[in-house]
Amino acid sequence: MEIPPPYHVGPTDSAEPPLTTEDLVAHAHAQRQGIPYETGEQWLERLPERLRALADLILGGKMQGGDVAYAVAALIDRIESAPTDARRMH
Repeated sequence: MEIPPPYHVGPTDSAEPPLTTEDLVAHAHAQRQGIPYETGEQWLERLPERLRALADLILGGKMQGGDVAYAVAALIDRIESAPTDARRMH
């Protein structure tokens, strides 16, 4: 069984073990510290547009595999961290 290469998530690759999706989600979450999340309703409203933009970048060859993985992880973080209607931020 062949071990896949590590994700490329920055300007340089390192000899560290491959990142996991959870690592990328945690990194994306850390990058958003202090930035309020949209409500779940707002996020869902904008999701199709964001997915189309991501797909266009992928199809246009403008993103490498690690960049795509990070973009997906950022989407996961936004889903998991979006305030519910009861905690809606004004």
